[in-house]
Amino acid sequence: MKFDIWYDFRNPEAWHRDPQSLYSETLDQISWADNLGFSGVWLSEHHFTDEGYLPAMMPMLAAMAMRTEKMRLGTAVLLAPMHHPLKLAEEAAVVDLLSGGRLELGVAPGYRVSEFANLGVAKSERGARTDETIELLIQAWTQEAVTFSGRHFDFTDVPVKPHPAQDPHPPIWVGGSTPAAARRAARFGCNFMPDSGSATEVYDVYASESRAAGHEPGEIATNMVVFVCEDPEQGWHQVKDHYFYVYQTYQQWFAEAGDLAQVADPLTDPDQLSRDTHLVGTPEMVIEAIERRRTTHPFERLIFWARPPGIPIEMSTSSLELFATKVIPHFEGATP
Repeated sequence: MKFDIWYDFRNPEAWHRDPQSLYSETLDQISWADNLGFSGVWLSEHHFTDEGYLPAMMPMLAAMAMRTEKMRLGTAVLLAPMHHPLKLAEEAAVVDLLSGGRLELGVAPGYRVSEFANLGVAKSERGARTDETIELLIQAWTQEAVTFSGRHFDFTDVPVKPHPAQDPHPPIWVGGSTPAAARRAARFGCNFMPDSGSATEVYDVYASESRAAGHEPGEIATNMVVFVCEDPEQGWHQVKDHYFYVYQTYQQWFAEAGDLAQVADPLTDPDQLSRDTHLVGTPEMVIEAIERRRTTHPFERLIFWARPPGIPIEMSTSSLELFATKVIPHFEGATP
C-alpha cells in the first residue's frame, strides 16, 4: 500500500496569495514531505482559468526534482490532446533524468470546452489524440528514431533525445472513470488511475481487458479527499468552504462540457457536501475509511490532496504530518 500527495497550485480570488509565495511555500512543503514516508507527489493541470490552476507541469516537476530525493514525481493527469507528443517525450525525459528516474506520467483526454477551443484542438479528437500520444511516447523513449503514421500525427525517422533514465521508459498511467479509460489503459499495458467515484465495473474491465491483451493488469491508484485532524467538527469548519469552492468549480466545468453524468444536484451550502467523499477526521477515522474503500476498490496506491485551494500552508502541513505519523504506519506491511 502506497500513499501519495497531490497538488494543483490553485490560487482562488477568495484566498488569493502572491503567486510567487504560493509556489515557494508549496515547494518547501513538498521538500519537507519527502522524508515523511509518502511514496510520491503528483500534479494536475488545467489551462485558462482565473484561479491560476497549474498550467505547466513539466517546469514544476523539474523544480520538484531538485527539491526531493525519494518520492516519485507524477502527473495526475496530463491532458494529452493539449501537448505535442514528441515535445512531451523530450520534456518528460529531461525531468526523468533530473530526478534520477523518478517520473510517472499519467495522461487523460481532458474535457473542458475552453481548453480545446483556445488551443485549437477539436474535442471530438481527444480520444484518438490520447491513444496516439501514448504510442508515440513509448516509441520515442525506446527507439532511436520515430516513424509513425496516424490520424493526427505523421513522422518519418525523427530522432527524439535524450532518452529517459528509466528502462524501458517511465511508467505510463491512464486516468479516467469510464470503461473506455479502462480499455485504453489495458490496451497499451499502462497502469490505471480511475477517479474516486468510479464504479467497480471499470476495475473489472481493466483486469479482463488487460489479460485479453496478453498481459497482467498493472498498478491501480485511486484518489480521495482527506484532511486529518484531531477534532473532526473543527476541521470541517476550517476546510468546508474550500471544498465547496472546488465542488462548484467542477460542477460548472462538467456542465459546460455536457458531461451530465458528472453533474449532481445543485448544492447551496458547504454543509450539504457529502462527508463520505470529503473525509475530514481523526487518524482513526481516516484509517477506517481507507480500509472500507479497499474492500470494494482494488487499488495499491492512494493519492490525496495535500493542499486544497486556499487552505493555509500551516493547516495543510498539520494534516500531512498526522497522516504520515498516524495513518501510514497502520498500513505498513499490510496486504491488499
